[in-house]
Amino acid sequence: LPRADPPRQPQQLRATRDPQLASDLGMLRDAATFACQLLWLLASLPGWLCFQWALRHPRRAQERVLRRLLKANRGTAFGQAHDFAAIRTPEEFSSRVPLAEYETFADSIRLAREGHAFPLAAERPDLLEPTSGSSGAPKLIPVTPGLRREFAAAVQPWIAWLLLAHPRLLLGRHYWAVSPNTRPATGALQTKGSVPIGFSDDADYLGVFGRIVARGILANPADLRNVTDPESFTKLTLLFLLAERNLRLVSVWHPSFLTVLLAALPRHLPEILAALRSGTLPGGAPADAQARELLGRRFRGDRRRAEKLESLDLARHPERLAQVWPKLEVISCWAGLRSEPWLGELRRLFPHATVQPKGLLATEGCVSLPTGCGRRQPCAVASHYLEFLETNSGRPLPVWELQRGCEYSVVLTTAGGLWRYRLHDLVRVVDFCHATPCLEFLGKDNAVSDMVGEKLDERHVAEAFAEVLAGGRCTPLFAMLVPDPGLAGRSAAGYILLLEVGQAALTQTALPCWCEQVESYLRRNFHYDHARNRGQLAPLRGIPIREGARSYREAAVRRGARVGTIKIPALDWCFALSGTPWWKTDTGKR
Repeated sequence: LPRADPPRQPQQLRATRDPQLASDLGMLRDAATFACQLLWLLASLPGWLCFQWALRHPRRAQERVLRRLLKANRGTAFGQAHDFAAIRTPEEFSSRVPLAEYETFADSIRLAREGHAFPLAAERPDLLEPTSGSSGAPKLIPVTPGLRREFAAAVQPWIAWLLLAHPRLLLGRHYWAVSPNTRPATGALQTKGSVPIGFSDDADYLGVFGRIVARGILANPADLRNVTDPESFTKLTLLFLLAERNLRLVSVWHPSFLTVLLAALPRHLPEILAALRSGTLPGGAPADAQARELLGRRFRGDRRRAEKLESLDLARHPERLAQVWPKLEVISCWAGLRSEPWLGELRRLFPHATVQPKGLLATEGCVSLPTGCGRRQPCAVASHYLEFLETNSGRPLPVWELQRGCEYSVVLTTAGGLWRYRLHDLVRVVDFCHATPCLEFLGKDNAVSDMVGEKLDERHVAEAFAEVLAGGRCTPLFAMLVPDPGLAGRSAAGYILLLEVGQAALTQTALPCWCEQVESYLRRNFHYDHARNRGQLAPLRGIPIREGARSYREAAVRRGARVGTIKIPALDWCFALSGTPWWKTDTGKR
C-alpha cells in the first residue's frame, strides 16, 4: 500500500515569496485593519460622550455609580450586613461602611476561590488576579463581569480620544502588553476551586465588541499569554512585533516593560530572522504543543522583512530601532518622576513617537485616565465610586470636594467586591478638567521603611533622586534604595544605593557623588538624621549593578506579580528584607 502523507504541521507556515502578492496581501490587511479601527472608534464614541458629560457633572456621575453598586449588591451577605437597602446618600454610605484593607476581604475571597458563594458581590468572580502586596504573599483581586464593565467605561473614552487626537492610528496595527501566565515557586497560587487564578489580557477590559475588534488590529496574538516560560514569551513577543511593518501604537504599563523587552533583542535576533525567512516558529518556543499550534496559525514568514531587519544590524546598532517601525505614532505608558530613566530611553529610541502618559490604573481599579484634557488625567468618575482621605486629618472626601494643590490617599469601591478599599496611592490635585479634578501620582502612602525609627518613605527617596538629577548628574539606567538590616556582621543597619549608569566604569565614577548627595537629602528627614547621629544607621553605601530593571522585574514575577504591570519604586524595602538579594553586581554575582 502507498504510504500515507505525513501529517501537516500547523506551525510550518509559508514565507511569502512573490513580492507583488505580498504587497497585495499587505494592502488588503491594511484595509481590514482600517475598517476594524473605524468600527472601534464608532463603538467607543458613546462612552466618550458619556464621560464628557461626567467630567462636567462629577457629583451626579458619582452618585449614579454609587446607587448602581448599592442596588446591585443589596442582597449579598456584605450588603445585608451593612444595610445597603437603607443607604440613600454618599454620607450615609461612608458612615455605615468602614474603610477596609485587603485583609478585611481576604476570607471572603478565599471562599470564592474554594468554590463557595461570594459574600462581597452579586456577581461571582470569574478570575482571581494576583497583585503584589506590600508584604507577604501576593493578593488575589476578584475580577467580576461588573468590574470589567467599569474598566470598559474608562477604556472606551480613552480609545475614542486617542483615535480622534491621532487619526493616523486608524491606518495601522497596535501592540497591547500581554502578560504570560507565569506562576511563582510558592504553592500559594494553586487553584483550589472553580475560580481560576491568573492574569487578564488587556483586551479583556475593552468590552465585548472591543475584544472582537481587537483581534483585527493587534500585532500580538492574545495566545501569547499561554506561554509560561519567560524567555520563550520574550522571544515570541519580539518575533510578532518585528514581523509587523505597520505598527502605530504601543501600549504598556510601566515603560521598563518595553525597554527590557527591546534589550533582549540581540540574543534572540538570529532565531527571529530565521523564523521570518522560513515561516516557522523558533524551536522550543513554546514547548506546549497546543500553544505552538495556536501561535503558528497567526505567524506568517516574510523574507523581505527579514532582509530589511538584517540590513539594520540591530544587535550592534539598537539606535536604529526607529527604522523598524517608522510609522510608530504613540507610546502609551506610565509617566512621572519614577519612570523618567526608562521614558528617556524610549524617547531616545523613538524620537518620532509621542509618549502619552497613562492614568492611574491598578489591578483593583481605575482612578484616573487621559482623555481630552491635554496631558492632565481627570478622575475616572464614570467607573468606580471614588473617595479621598485627607493626608492630615484622614477625613474622607468625595471627588467633588477636592481642592487644587491638596494631597489625598485614594479609596475605591468597585463592582468586584472591594468596598471602601484603601488603595494607599497618594495623589495631588494639579488641575481641573471642567469640574473634575486631575490627579498626579506621588507614591504609596504605606511604603515606609522603619528599621530603627527613621521613617523613610518612598516618596522622599524619589525626591532625593530627582534633586540629584536636577543638579546635572548623569541619568542612570536604574537607581534604587534598599534597606540593609545589618545582618552581615555590620554593627548598624543602613541603606544601600543600587546604581546602574551604563558602562561599569561610568557607574563606579558616579556612585560616590550619588551616595553623597542622596545621603545629604535624606538627612533633611529629622528621624533619619537623628538615627544617623546616634549611630543607629550606618552611612549610605553604594553598589554598582547591571541589568537592574530586568533583574528586579524577574524577581517580582517570581513573587507573583503581573509582568506587564510591575512598577519600579525608588525604595524597595520588601524584597530587600526577604533575605535574598535580587540584584546583580558588575562581577555577575548576586
